[in-house]
Amino acid sequence: QYAQDKLLMRQACERLGLPNPQWAAVSSTRELEEFGERIGWPVVLKTPRGGYDGKGVMLVRTPDDADAWFAQADGAPLLAEEAVAFERELAVLVARSPSGQASAWPVVETVQTDGICTEVLAPAPGVTEDEAAQAMAIGLQVAGALEVTGVLAVELFIDGERGLLVNELAMRPHNSGHWTMDGAVTGQFEQHLRAVLDLPLGDPSARAPWTVMAN
Repeated sequence: QYAQDKLLMRQACERLGLPNPQWAAVSSTRELEEFGERIGWPVVLKTPRGGYDGKGVMLVRTPDDADAWFAQADGAPLLAEEAVAFERELAVLVARSPSGQASAWPVVETVQTDGICTEVLAPAPGVTEDEAAQAMAIGLQVAGALEVTGVLAVELFIDGERGLLVNELAMRPHNSGHWTMDGAVTGQFEQHLRAVLDLPLGDPSARAPWTVMAN
């Protein structure tokens, strides 16, 4: 549910005290304008449901850019977020079973092209031990607090001033984890089945010092 509804996802991250970009639910161009004037333009606008691989996401520079989206939404709120000037995008993939077992794969860097993940580097190069530990802690905290069953991906921005910020949650096997099929002792699809069936979780360790996935 949280992955399907981005407004619920932002509310959940805020409730858990996780590092969020600035955001607001907006139902009109006037509310969008107020948000943009408060945090600065441009603003990222997202449909709460149905977006993936760059779809359902728009960079708006003026409120008028979003007229068609508000018309289609018919009064339902959209999600407005600050346009984070991030240095890199990371992802942490975790698995959790109903009995509370949990495990995490190494933190990876994802490279996006036109909103689509086209490359994954495992482990993420240049990430400090503290950053990797914080990313894993965020993933495991989300999985536990939201009682996730199966695989969960947490996409994160590295902001030069604020550090890690949560970008998206994906409660499913994820394109940032396809490298695990050959690059980890236990791949994400096997681990997902183990978690759903409440079997002992497999070893998420990497098989090699580096793995690169091209999509």
